[in-house]
Amino acid sequence: MRVPGPSIAARTHETASRIAVVLAVLGAVLLLAAAVIVAYSVLLRIVAGGQVKGDFEIVALASGIAILLFLPYCQAMHAHVTVDVFTGWLPRAMLRWIEALWSAALAVAAAALAWRLSVGLEEAWRRNDVTMMLHLPLYAAYAAAVIGFAGTSILALLDLLETLSQSPRRNGRAR
Repeated sequence: MRVPGPSIAARTHETASRIAVVLAVLGAVLLLAAAVIVAYSVLLRIVAGGQVKGDFEIVALASGIAILLFLPYCQAMHAHVTVDVFTGWLPRAMLRWIEALWSAALAVAAAALAWRLSVGLEEAWRRNDVTMMLHLPLYAAYAAAVIGFAGTSILALLDLLETLSQSPRRNGRAR
């Protein structure tokens, strides 16, 4: 007798989760680079009375991009903040439906944000929008935002499918 393997949704979720890990690592590297730039700029101020030109632009862009790249990982690991005070006493079946509802809401909201940010990306690219001091291209931040929200939307949709496919008689919580 053949044992069924993981579903297509489960395999897709696994692949998307691996991509989310790569994106999160890229975000962490960006944050680390921003921290090094800040430390170097502060050291330059103390030692030579100067600073890294545009350090605040680099830190702002790197931080924003990193946060956006962390979103899919947060969704993949089910690490968003939750409050169980009002739902801890509910039956598992009800928790499953609430989880499905929130996964659907997140999937739709993140997809809408990705769509509108893609419009902004096209505009920033077309107008060649740059930062004021260093003339760094702003489309990079838009691209990271589109990737972050699109990845989050896909993972939320996959979570929705997984939640809906679970048996209500399963032991433990909805996950």
